[in-house]
Amino acid sequence: MPSTTIATVSMPVVYDPDTNLTVMLGRIREAAELGADLVVLPEQALHGYLTDTLSLDFDNVRYQQRNAETVPNGSRVSALVEAAVEQSLHVVFGLTERDHQYADILYNTVVLAGPDGYIGRYRKVHQPGDEKHVYHPGSAFPVFDTGIGRIGMLICYDKCFPESTRALALQGAEILVMPTAWAYDDADAAADDDIRVDQYTLFGRVRALENQAWMVESNVVAPQGNLNYHGHSRIIDPNGVIRADTGPAEGIAHVTVDIEDTIQRARGIDYIGYHFLKDYVPVPATIGRYGAGTE
Repeated sequence: MPSTTIATVSMPVVYDPDTNLTVMLGRIREAAELGADLVVLPEQALHGYLTDTLSLDFDNVRYQQRNAETVPNGSRVSALVEAAVEQSLHVVFGLTERDHQYADILYNTVVLAGPDGYIGRYRKVHQPGDEKHVYHPGSAFPVFDTGIGRIGMLICYDKCFPESTRALALQGAEILVMPTAWAYDDADAAADDDIRVDQYTLFGRVRALENQAWMVESNVVAPQGNLNYHGHSRIIDPNGVIRADTGPAEGIAHVTVDIEDTIQRARGIDYIGYHFLKDYVPVPATIGRYGAGTE
């Protein structure tokens, strides 16, 4: 079976989309030189994440409004899509997307491009803190057929909800891709034993294992706004094992794998032969404290 090289990037991001674009294009070229078939860049890599999630910064809101781009035809978006074509690889990257029709509607979006151009986008569904005041939520978890397998995307806080990745896996996603801007809890200490780093690790490994699928995470690194991002862009296999990790530093992690074979093994052999998706039984919706359904 064919092998696939997956790469993921940890990069600092600034509030200047042209500067970010230059860095992103350089990382795409670097990934291509490593032989990558897929390279993943962080959440809001093009525009920079909000200065905080618990303190609304109206200057930053104005910055997002002025610099947001439509997908796929915005000038910088087009440059990144063209880079995917020129380097003949798949690229996932995050940005602030402006609605085609209504200029006041913004989305926290990731775009998937490939050797043949634009493939699709995902708009963040779960929004923490002040994202609710800036972005409109997405409403679906699409999965895209590509030459390297079926790719499903999520963004940062989505990872805290098991239904997000399960919705992708049930649609046949083999590669779960998660751009993120995941910060330390203690911005000053910036230590690997920080509780937010530990939780990030826990969520990522469990989401890969419970769906027996590949998980690719790409995180911002270094301070931006009031937050300090810890990096640790990772590639996690279908058994929940971290196969590559940038650590708390800028750079690219990569691994060459057989996507189909490793998923087959995970779902038929590795976990004492248990296939979690086959054995999955949907839980009936009930009326509960935090939501209504049918009894």
